[in-house]
Amino acid sequence: MSAFKRSFCCAVFALVVLGGCGATTYQTYAKNGASTAAVSRDQTECSLEANRLFPAANFPTTYPSGGYYGTGYYNGGWGLGVTYVGSTDVNAGMRNAHRNDCMRLKGYTPVVYPICTNDQLGGASYAPATGAPAPAPNICAVAQKDARPVLVDLSKPI
Repeated sequence: MSAFKRSFCCAVFALVVLGGCGATTYQTYAKNGASTAAVSRDQTECSLEANRLFPAANFPTTYPSGGYYGTGYYNGGWGLGVTYVGSTDVNAGMRNAHRNDCMRLKGYTPVVYPICTNDQLGGASYAPATGAPAPAPNICAVAQKDARPVLVDLSKPI
């Protein structure tokens, strides 16, 4: 198999694997009597505190790449390269844990909702749910492009 075909096959495989990596759940917090604005305000306060205590600490992430044929110092021959693929924030886990602890101390409970599928929505429109409804089969989150997901009740189309 030629190098081009091998690269093309690897790229197609990666796209197929990564295509199914979208979020399938949305986590938020619930507290009796708390409005959506109050939840958002408290989440922001906890996030700011977590970011201040555990700032981003990014380190490069690399992996060995395939061999290469070099000239110069090695006077020709095969060697191993290193490819930079991004970075890892080593404080992300601590920041997330602190944010969750902060919200729990404020009286919130973490709640996980599924993301609505196209089949569930069926082309209908739904009004946003008020407050933080209890998880139920008819409650799901509609993903928004530039904002947090919105919770809807599938039993109440508009």
